[in-house]
Order: sequence, then C-alpha cells, then structure tokens
Amino acid sequence: MRIGISIFALLATPGCLLYGQATPTATAPVSSTPASNVGSHAGFRLPGSDGTIHYELGASQIVQYGYFGSGNVTGSAAVSGGIGYSSMSTKAPFDMVYSGGVLISESSGQNTSTYQDLSVSQGLMAGRWVFGLDDSVSYLPQSPTTGYSGIPGVGDIGVIPPGGPTAGYTGGLLTFSGDRVDNTVSGSAERLFTGKTSASAVGSWSIEHFLNGNEGFDNSGVSGEAALNHRIDGRDTISANAVYSLFTFGKNEGGINFETRGVNGVFTRLLSRTLSLEVSAGPQWVTSSDKALIPNSLSAAASAGLGYAHGLTNAELGYTRGVNGGSGVQLGGLSDTASAGVSHAYGREWLVAVTGSYSHTEALTKSNVLPPAGLTIPFGGTFSTVFGGVQVTRRISRSLSGYASYTAQHQSYDSKFTGVNAFNGTSHTFGIGITYTPHALRLGQF
Repeated sequence: MRIGISIFALLATPGCLLYGQATPTATAPVSSTPASNVGSHAGFRLPGSDGTIHYELGASQIVQYGYFGSGNVTGSAAVSGGIGYSSMSTKAPFDMVYSGGVLISESSGQNTSTYQDLSVSQGLMAGRWVFGLDDSVSYLPQSPTTGYSGIPGVGDIGVIPPGGPTAGYTGGLLTFSGDRVDNTVSGSAERLFTGKTSASAVGSWSIEHFLNGNEGFDNSGVSGEAALNHRIDGRDTISANAVYSLFTFGKNEGGINFETRGVNGVFTRLLSRTLSLEVSAGPQWVTSSDKALIPNSLSAAASAGLGYAHGLTNAELGYTRGVNGGSGVQLGGLSDTASAGVSHAYGREWLVAVTGSYSHTEALTKSNVLPPAGLTIPFGGTFSTVFGGVQVTRRISRSLSGYASYTAQHQSYDSKFTGVNAFNGTSHTFGIGITYTPHALRLGQF
C-alpha cells in the first residue's frame, strides 16, 4: 500500500506539465513527516498527523529596494492568513493548503493589493487502481518568487505545498505586469498489473491570465502523458513515457499556438532511507502554427532531482530543461532551471529555511521577423533569472512566533528581446513579522 501512495505522489505533482516534458524529477520527500511539519512549533506548517488542521494569522512589515526602479525604496504592511489540512488516509489521502493576505502600500504611487493561493490534492486507491486529482490556483499582484505564496516577505519560506516541494514556485521569468490569475488542474490514473509493473496516465490544463489589459501575454496549456512503470527491486524503478503539450496564446497575441511532443526514460532510486534520486531525459519536438515566428525545432527535455529528509532536516536539489509558455513575457521559451531548498528545525524553538533558483531561458520566437498584421508582440532574447530567500523563525510563546526574512531577485536579458514588460535589474526584499499559530484542531479520519 505504501508503494502505491509513493507512486501516486510522483504522478500527481502538476508542475512538470507546464514544461511539456516528463514526470517531474525534483523528488518529493522520502519521509512522510518532513522537518517543516515536525520538530518545531515555530511558525505555520502543514499538519503531520492524520485528520488535523493548522491555521495561522500574521502581520508583517515589508521593505523593497530596487523593485520599482534602481534605488527606489518602497514599503508595505501585510496582513495574512493560512490554513492547512491533511487527512493522510491510506485509501483516500487528501491535502489542502491556503494562504492569502492584503499588502497595504505605504509609498506614494503604489496601490494596496491582495494575493490568494489555494492547492488541493485528492488521491483514491481502489484495488489495483490509484487515482489522483490536483488543483492549484492563485491570484497574485506580481511575479511569484520564494515561499508557498510566491510573495516575498510574508513569512512562508519553507512551507511545503501538497504534492511536495516541486509543486511550488521553482522558476519563471520576472515581469512588471501586475495582477494575474494562474490555475493548473491535473488528474492521474495508474493501473497496477503486478506488484512491480503498472501503467499510468496524467492529464493537465493550465491558464495564465493578466488582468490589466496588455501588460502580460495570456496563455493556456493542455498536456497529456502515458507511461509504463516497472519496479526493479525495493530501491530502483524505471519508466518510459510519451508526452504531448499544446500551448495557446490569447487573442491579443493572435491566437498563436505551438505543440511539443516527447518520449522520456525515467529512473528512480532510493539511495537510502533518507535520500532519493530521480532522473529523466528524452527528445522534445516543437511545432507551431506560425513557423516563421516559431520555427519547428528538436531539443532535449531532461530533469534530475535529489530529495533528502532526516530528523529535523528536509532538503531538495533539482534541475529541469524543457519548453514552457513564457511567463507572460515571451511567446514560449526553452529553459534550463536549477533549484535548491533546505529547512532545518532547531528543537521546538527555531526553524531556518533557505531556497533559491536560477533559470536560463531562450525565446522560441525568432529575432528580426515581422509580426503578424496588427500585433505588437515580443521577439527573441535570452534571459538569466536568479532569485532566492532565507527565513529565520523563532517561537515566542505557545501560539506566537516571529520571523525575519530576506529575498533577492535579479534578471537580465540581451538586446534581441523587443518586449517592454520584463523586469531588468536587481531588487531586495526585507520582511519582519509575527504569526499566531494555535494548536492544531483534530477533525478525525476521512
């Protein structure tokens, strides 16, 4: 039964489907009780026991340097909240986490804004079948970076969303575009033929919509994957899969679309009780509706990941390469992304979390090409994007904790990029806050 749940966890993670490639390989924790859930009562974390619900209320002060222009200092006060629930049922595991808040601007020329994030994951084991359904939706006033919410300074660095660490924000281009809605829905099914062999399928739908007119480039995607999996022994599993993705852009971008197709080999190994490895690689074909703008191409999709969980420490290291929708900055991009994260609890009083990501992205659109009639869209360009953060949380009393965080982001691009909405430069965000997190409520088994 435990094997079936671990297979489901790998299949259910939705993040990879936005890249038109194989099942994600920045592995989920090998422990069912990662350090961010146990060993410390400092700050908000997801439940680590069956049928419990955790919630929190927080207030913080955030200062940003360089985000709205070089040398520009802006401040805001934030009021936030979060709630997490986990049933951890062996037959129908369910996880949910929500975070939201208000960012009250203290600087002239900047508006008060809100953010909302919700992720749910439902599994079902019925005989030799394993099913999964995931939904992740967000409303954000800026490009997501660190933490579960993607908003720097609100105190959620180190909170692991349903589906494992890779379901959070692990890369993407930074844009000046404001309010946007992102939603990804995925479903999975697996049929166990024997104790070692199974067939699986995953389908996903996603959308990125910018609410402020032409500030960002709306896009949507659908993906499908079929795989054959075989467990060699108690440590090693191999898989082969075929993947298809379709990315479509909004009417303001002429409804341009492109497709990706790929086949991949996947190898997973449990290196020890605390360390797991997963790698995948294969060719990836790109075809588009406008071959002058986005030429047909052949490249490689690949990913690799290490997951570690032991005692009070939880860590991950991952790499992905593949095609994506362009984050509202480009009409598609080919990205190489490396990410890392670690959290460690020092007893019940302290929790330290560090996370970071680097991406190198090349536009799928060619430079020096005339756009379709009536359209003004970005062309070309190579981007380098870096962001990361650190947060220290200290328990003050039974229900109160305080935190301090620092987040940095940097992005640069070459002269071939013709767009105007991409962030260019370096910014720093400092946050300090207090969080009220009462004892968990037990709702029983489901």
